[in-house]
Amino acid sequence: MTSEDAQQGPQGAPGTEPRQADPSAQAGLGAPDRDATFASWLLGAALVFGLLRFVRLGEWSLWLDEVYAWGDSHAVQAVDAKVGYLLIRWTVEALGGTPSETALRLTPALIGYAAIPLTYWAFWPVAGRARAATAALVVALSAWEIQWSQTARFYTMVQALGLLGGGLSIRGLISGRWLLTVLGILLAGLGVLFHLEGAVVAGAIGAAAFLVPPVTAPAARRSARLAFLACAIPSMLALPFVWSVFTKYLEKKAAQSPVASVAHFALTVGSFVTPTVAALALGSFIVAWRGKDRGAVFVGSVAVIGGATLAGVAAFATMSAQYAFAFFPWIALLAAWPIGRSGGSRVGASPAGNRSAEESPAGPRALWLLVLAVPLLSQSVLYFTVDRGQRARWREAVELVAARRSPEDIVIGAPAPVVEFYLTGGREADVRHHDAVISLDRYNPDPFESLENDSRVAWFVIRNDYNLSLARRDRERLQRFLTERCQFVEHFPVLVEARDLSISVWRFDPNE
Repeated sequence: MTSEDAQQGPQGAPGTEPRQADPSAQAGLGAPDRDATFASWLLGAALVFGLLRFVRLGEWSLWLDEVYAWGDSHAVQAVDAKVGYLLIRWTVEALGGTPSETALRLTPALIGYAAIPLTYWAFWPVAGRARAATAALVVALSAWEIQWSQTARFYTMVQALGLLGGGLSIRGLISGRWLLTVLGILLAGLGVLFHLEGAVVAGAIGAAAFLVPPVTAPAARRSARLAFLACAIPSMLALPFVWSVFTKYLEKKAAQSPVASVAHFALTVGSFVTPTVAALALGSFIVAWRGKDRGAVFVGSVAVIGGATLAGVAAFATMSAQYAFAFFPWIALLAAWPIGRSGGSRVGASPAGNRSAEESPAGPRALWLLVLAVPLLSQSVLYFTVDRGQRARWREAVELVAARRSPEDIVIGAPAPVVEFYLTGGREADVRHHDAVISLDRYNPDPFESLENDSRVAWFVIRNDYNLSLARRDRERLQRFLTERCQFVEHFPVLVEARDLSISVWRFDPNE
């Protein structure tokens, strides 16, 4: 009898299906009450900290993509497969129809909060309750998770579907029920109704299940193969839709330099995941690979396959970290893996000869938890204080201009859609075609040239780093005009690491 056979346990008669161990036992559950209590306390803390998603939800000003989301929500129908826009619009309408920051962000925030218990539910069969609860706590504390939960976009929705689908797939693989695995992969793939990232999430789960299923039992391997083949047909059917969306994106954001684009994607992902979580996850993955801990290798493979796919796409199209957002809970679980036990364990092995995955010494486990949680908590504190939600202060700047301008004054904005949204109170649904504000961007870099021949006063509302989109010569001309011909009114500073989200307001009077 081979060592693998010994791990699988006694086989049934020829032609019969081997009996699958309970998922809890395979992940080393059946832990003492004190360890179940430990996991319960962690999950409770995660649910409490998760409420941070609703703190100052309506305080931060909207940014450009959120304004676009509100405008685009009026240009789509349910048949357009852009469900996220409709959910945001329906929420605003249900709350009275006024597109306030709170109304626009409420649905992403609620779904972002749901990701916390979903993380625990999805992962405990393969990782154990303590690891899954720790991953949920990481998701709850992450400033990145809080930021996208407080943003009127659709990334929390893709993540939630990825967790639902991932949890079903894991249960199908462990129990040998390939239809359940297929259902999970397809459910994760429904994320494409919100963002193209959903296709990558589903593909990564399916590929990881096929290459390294989390348990070694023959039924699990057969379930993975059947699920992979069954998903191939709907994947081929969805390919034209995915390709059409990608080509439209490519037309707008083709990468100028493949190397620089991939580097930008990798650096932004690393920054938002945080170096601490990334380093702990990478270390856990290496240890798991060397120790043949199939549960951890499966979890890590989902993140690696997904990340590699997105990095490959980044060679052709400019991409930022949010496109990898749905993989953060998987990375968090990998970083939390040592919480379960001090050494690697073979998931799927008989628990009788191994210590429970929940029975790691309390001291090292607490230390690992602190190393994970403290940096995340400190970043969230910064997010709510000095970082001001990592949002430019558009509302304050536009309110100042609205209070001081005359009705006939000109307003010039960079970018214009956000300025017009706040200037008109969000009444105009077609935010991409603005008439109350003149745009100042790379397509119209010198709207101030005609101001000398106009008797009207002009107000400039400009986000500092937005000027970087201008050509150098245009940027220098604008700066000379502002400093030499305009009166500086007020500065609204927001500095986040290397980004300058500050807004400056200038006033030009041709009669002075």
